[in-house]
Amino acid sequence: MHDPASRLLAIRARTILSLAGEVPARGARLFAPLKKMDNAVLLVRDGLVEEVRPWAAGHLPPGTEVRDVGPVCLAPAVVNAHTHIQLSWLAGQTLWHKGFAAWLGSLIPLLRSGQAETVAQAITEACEGVAAMGTCHLGDVGGSLRGSVSCVQAACRAAQIEVTHFCEWFGYGPPFTDDLFPWPQHCRQEIENNPALAADCAPAGHALYSTGPTVLQAAHRFCMEQGRPFSFHLAESPEETELLTSGQGPLHSCYAGSVLPEGWQPPGLRPLAYAASLGLLGRGSLAVHGVQLDAQEVDVLAASGTALCLCPRSNRNLAVGTAPVRALLESGALLCLGTDGLTSNSDLDVRQEAVYLREHMDIPPEALVRMLTINGAAALGLAGSVGSLAPGVPARFCLLPEALTY
Repeated sequence: MHDPASRLLAIRARTILSLAGEVPARGARLFAPLKKMDNAVLLVRDGLVEEVRPWAAGHLPPGTEVRDVGPVCLAPAVVNAHTHIQLSWLAGQTLWHKGFAAWLGSLIPLLRSGQAETVAQAITEACEGVAAMGTCHLGDVGGSLRGSVSCVQAACRAAQIEVTHFCEWFGYGPPFTDDLFPWPQHCRQEIENNPALAADCAPAGHALYSTGPTVLQAAHRFCMEQGRPFSFHLAESPEETELLTSGQGPLHSCYAGSVLPEGWQPPGLRPLAYAASLGLLGRGSLAVHGVQLDAQEVDVLAASGTALCLCPRSNRNLAVGTAPVRALLESGALLCLGTDGLTSNSDLDVRQEAVYLREHMDIPPEALVRMLTINGAAALGLAGSVGSLAPGVPARFCLLPEALTY
């Protein structure tokens, strides 16, 4: 029961998509029509959705506060399933359009130059920005900078958005042991200092070529046992495929003697096959990018139940190729969207990833809206209150860009 003294807020819009009753969509269900309501009103009391219904000013209780947001399409707040908020201070400083290895070569020297105050300010501004864009939840990769997870956590709370921290293991260190937390060094220190932080964290792998196989398997096992999503970059670039199959190429030149251990030998497998051999695929796993997947691999990924986060603008900016989006949509894979970070993207507005796919690949808006909301929530293992405007859930919403309306 609501407080009888609480005030009703009525938000009127040209169109409202509530997505109430929607479940994560795969394959043909992605393209099904969405129930929309024109000339509609979202009724909110005590911060919770009370109802979405046709506009009728005369039927509102006396004292209702009315806000008319105009000729726009209002939808549930969106989920950015993959970003790197902690690196926001590097916006505009990396090399684009020359390939993955060239970008990486420009990034690595910069990582050592961050000043705590500059990093914290950039994180705060980034979180304020994504909140203003109508984002309610982030899947954020962290842990490579000391104190970054706690900083992102505080900035998200201040901006009133939620976050899943993917504490990323990088390198070929020893596997987990019973007397250690399952966290990389910096994350472990932060969680030891603030044990409550662990509830929003999940150990993650960077990539199949940059994180040791035993570490990847241990992190995945922990996530499955604890019911947390396990995330890793997969099939992002041609250089990744070359390194894993032949042990050669620019990534080997970049990482030999620093990340790759002495005597390292390539598995001789393409990325998806190697991930499968390590047992990393399946429900609860969230692979990111998938640019280099071929037709057979798309089917294998979908059949495994692994979710895939697409970051098309980042892929374009790094010139790593284009994910087989149409095949993925039709495969039955659980698909969602992310921006990647400001080292490879111009902003953190995940709605613009959907606009890009709409304008460059003619992906139907119904599929894109689901990927931005319900599917993003499912990929991060979030409760059903995220991704819809159903009665009783928090009234978190965004305005859809015109390209995503119909």
